[in-house]
Amino acid sequence: MSGPRASTMFSKPLRPCLETIFGLITILLLTLQATAQTTVNNQPSTSDMSTFPPSPSSTTPQNPAATPPTSVALPAADQSHYIISPGDVLDVSVFGAPDLSQKAVVNSGGNIYMPLINYVHVADLHVEDAQLVVEKAYFTNGVLKFPHVSIVISSYASGVVLMGEVVRPGIYPIVGTGKLFDILAEAGGTAASAGQVVTITHKGVAEPQIVTLTSDPIKSNSANVPVQQGDTIVVSKAGVVYIVGEVYSPSGFLMDEKGQYTVMKVVAMAHGTTKFAKTSKARIVRRTSDGNKEIPVPLDKILVSKAPDIPLQSNDILFVPTNKGKQAAARGAEAAISIATSLAIVATYR
Repeated sequence: MSGPRASTMFSKPLRPCLETIFGLITILLLTLQATAQTTVNNQPSTSDMSTFPPSPSSTTPQNPAATPPTSVALPAADQSHYIISPGDVLDVSVFGAPDLSQKAVVNSGGNIYMPLINYVHVADLHVEDAQLVVEKAYFTNGVLKFPHVSIVISSYASGVVLMGEVVRPGIYPIVGTGKLFDILAEAGGTAASAGQVVTITHKGVAEPQIVTLTSDPIKSNSANVPVQQGDTIVVSKAGVVYIVGEVYSPSGFLMDEKGQYTVMKVVAMAHGTTKFAKTSKARIVRRTSDGNKEIPVPLDKILVSKAPDIPLQSNDILFVPTNKGKQAAARGAEAAISIATSLAIVATYR
């Protein structure tokens, strides 16, 4: 069996096998192509690299001594307005060098001692400027290549001296905007006995500044004047006017409204005069540099609007005397009524 007959005999049984082999090869190639396409699609594109995890080399922490930090959050940023003075206690932090961080006291010469660089002068400097001075000292002495220092005031030795009629008098540092209302707020506000006049003596200025407080919201903004470290603020005590004598409620009243207290108003606040008052002989007792002075007050005419009202000054005493004639007549009438009542009782029992 040779030649064409042999070829024909073998081709018929092998044809199905070859077709099966070619089919399997085709399926394998298609599978490999689909797998390769899926792998390509799962790779991160250049536009998505920002959300893709960085390479191990980029996550390796850098040496803090080799690269300075971009920013350090300070615990009290408002302290940048404060001027350092002798006696202040500073918390000095050196980034990347905890052994150099410490609590330092500003000595009488205005210096603080820092490890490896000896004394550094920081007095009369703002906190931010003092930080730069310490950083420069560490750099110029070759201790740190990229020094970064933060300073926080932990104890204040100077500030604004607040006295007078406030809730908590004392020394308050300028750590905010440096305005009068900020200092008063830190002191708990003015006391109930406070007046409207605030005297501010600025450091190095002989003439004091006078500020008048008011409840008017439009005018109160002008009273919120700037203050600075070394100033002395005194809140005055409110004036008091007194009314005594033949009134229903003798008392003293705080002058919470400047220039608004008059004889008529004080009498009304005392609930009026009694029936024994001698209003024609009322008088004001006023303290002057020459001693006490008595000023006649025609209260009887003021009460019926036949005389102008009289303004009162701080510490004035309005005295309303007793009408002895009315008092004697009233006592006589009371005695007569008592006698008549007694006689009526005796007659009843006879």
